[in-house]
Amino acid sequence: MPDPSSTLGIVASPMELPTGSRTWGHGGWVAPEEREALDWLTLGRLLGWSTTVGAGASAVELGTRALVIACDPESLGANAVARLKARLRAERLLVVGRAVSRRHPLAALAGAWRGGDVQVCSELAWSANGRAERRVLNAGITVSRLSVVSGVEVWATLDGAPALTIRPVGHGSVATLAFHPSAARDVTGAASVLLRRVLVEGIAVPAAWLDLEQTLVLRMDDPGSAQKVYCQGWCYEPLGEAAWATIADDLRRRGARVSIGYTPGWVDDGDSGRGRLSIGGQSSARRAGAVHPSALVRYVDVAGHAPGRVNDYEAEFRGIQILRRAGLGEVELHGYTHMSADRARWAAAHDRYNEHGWYRELGRSPVVEADAPGPDALALGIAAFERWFGIRPTTLVPPGDQFSEATLQCALRLRLSFVDSYYLALRDGDRFCWCQHVCSPYLNEPAASWFEAGLPVVGYFHDYELSTHGALWMTRWLDAWQAAGAARFMDFRELAAAVGRRLEIADDGTVVTLEEANAPALVRPLRVALWVPTGVPSVVSVRRGHEEEYLEPFRVAAGHSVIEIPPRLDCVPSGLAARPSRC
Repeated sequence: MPDPSSTLGIVASPMELPTGSRTWGHGGWVAPEEREALDWLTLGRLLGWSTTVGAGASAVELGTRALVIACDPESLGANAVARLKARLRAERLLVVGRAVSRRHPLAALAGAWRGGDVQVCSELAWSANGRAERRVLNAGITVSRLSVVSGVEVWATLDGAPALTIRPVGHGSVATLAFHPSAARDVTGAASVLLRRVLVEGIAVPAAWLDLEQTLVLRMDDPGSAQKVYCQGWCYEPLGEAAWATIADDLRRRGARVSIGYTPGWVDDGDSGRGRLSIGGQSSARRAGAVHPSALVRYVDVAGHAPGRVNDYEAEFRGIQILRRAGLGEVELHGYTHMSADRARWAAAHDRYNEHGWYRELGRSPVVEADAPGPDALALGIAAFERWFGIRPTTLVPPGDQFSEATLQCALRLRLSFVDSYYLALRDGDRFCWCQHVCSPYLNEPAASWFEAGLPVVGYFHDYELSTHGALWMTRWLDAWQAAGAARFMDFRELAAAVGRRLEIADDGTVVTLEEANAPALVRPLRVALWVPTGVPSVVSVRRGHEEEYLEPFRVAAGHSVIEIPPRLDCVPSGLAARPSRC
C-alpha cells in the first residue's frame, strides 16, 4: 500500500504508472500527456521529498504537504472531491491540479474552472509572496481560459490571462493550472521553476528542498574500454598520467568533481600479429575473447589502425586513482567490457574492427540480434570495481546509450541509484523512474537555457576528445558552461548522495530532519534550501538519526535561505583501494 505519510502524494492514471511495473518510462521521449504523474514524481524526488503514487478515489488520502492530481482531474468523482474538501478543512494541505469544467465539483472547491477557449501564449509572468518575474518564451504554451471567483489569487499569467490560481480552503489551499504542466515544461524550464514554487510556497508551511540549481554533473565515458584500440571509427590513445594531471588541476580550480564512466574488462582479440599484449607488466598468452583487468593492460599496436601506438591502460588507471584520491571525482560503471557479450562471435566476425554495433554491450545492435545478457555484465563489472577501486558504483552509463529492460532490472537488484542515458533514471524504492527533467547534452553544447528549470544538467563527453584535441578541450568547454550559468560541478556520486536522502522540516522552520539510511555517504556539504513564511530563522537544528547539529542559514533570495549540511567524518568513503597487485 502507498505510504500516506509521504510529503508529496500523486494521483496518477493506472495506465501511466502501472503498479506492477518496476520501470516507469523507458529512457526515450515520452509525450507530455503520457508522463504527467511521472514528471511530478521525479520533480518531488529531485526536491528530496518522500513521494507516493496512487490511483482512483483512495489516492486523495495521500501526501502530508501536497497532493497533486496528475491525471485527468475530471476522473475524480463527487465522493473523492468531498473527501478532499474535508482534508483541506482539517489539514494544512496543498492540492494541485489542472482546471476542470464548470460543472465538475472540483470547480467549486478550486474557485476556478476552464472555459471553452484555448489559446497559445508566449509571455509568462508570475507574482507571489513579494516576488515577481516575467519571461518571453521562444515557443508558445497552450492555455485554457480560466474563470475565477473572488478571493482567488492569481499567481501566474500567460499573455496577461490567469494561468495559475491559488484559493485558500480551510487550513489548506487549492492550486489550479490552466495548462498541462508537462507540456509547459517542455516549452520552458521556467515552468518547472513555477511548479516547484507552487509546491514550496503554495501553502504557508515551511519547506526544505535540495538546492540543485545551476548544477552541471560531469560525465566522461570510455576510460578502460578496448573499443579505442579495435574500432576503426573510434580509435585513439588512452589518456596518460600527464593528461589526468591537467584534468585534475582544472577540476580543482573550479571546485569540481567528474564521473568517469569506466569499463573494467578489456577484451583480447587473440591476434598476436596485430598487437602485443602485456598484463601487469608480463607478456600475455593470446586468447580470443579473453577478458583482462583494464587496469593492468598495456597493448602495443603492431599492424592495427595505429601501428606503433602504445595503449597504456596502466598509466590511465594511475591517473584516475590520483584524481580520485584528490577528491575530484569517482568512477561509475560503463558496462563490463563495452563489447558484445558474444565475444567469440565478435572475435570471428569479418567486421569486428569497423562495425560499431559490436561495441554495444547491454542492448540491441545490428549485429547482436537478441538482447545482450546485461545481468551477467553488470554483476561482473561491479565485482571488478570492488576489486580495483574498492567501491561500488552508484550509476550505470550504458555503452552507446543502449540497454534492455533486463539490464534495468539487474541494475535495480544491484542497488544502483541511477541509469544515465540522454535522460536520467533515478531509483525510487524498488523501481526506476525516468526523469525528463534531467537531460544530458554533450559538453560542447553549453547554453543558459539548460539551467532555466533550476534542476541538474548532465554534461557528458568521452576521453576521445581529450585524447584527440588535448586535455584543454575540457577546460575550454567548462569555461563556456560557467559563462552560461553553471555554478557547481558535481559527479553522480554526489548527486546520488543528495537525491537518496529525504528532507522534512518542522512547522516552525527551525528543525530539519535528514533521512539518509539508503543513500551513499555525502562527499561534500549538502545544500538545502529553506522557505519559512514567518522569516528565516537565525539557527536551524539538523537531525540525522540520533545526531543533532546547529547551522546558520544564509540568504540567497527574498524569502529563501540555504544551509550546508557537512558530511559525517565517519561516513565519508575513502573510495580508494591500494594499488592493485599484479596478476
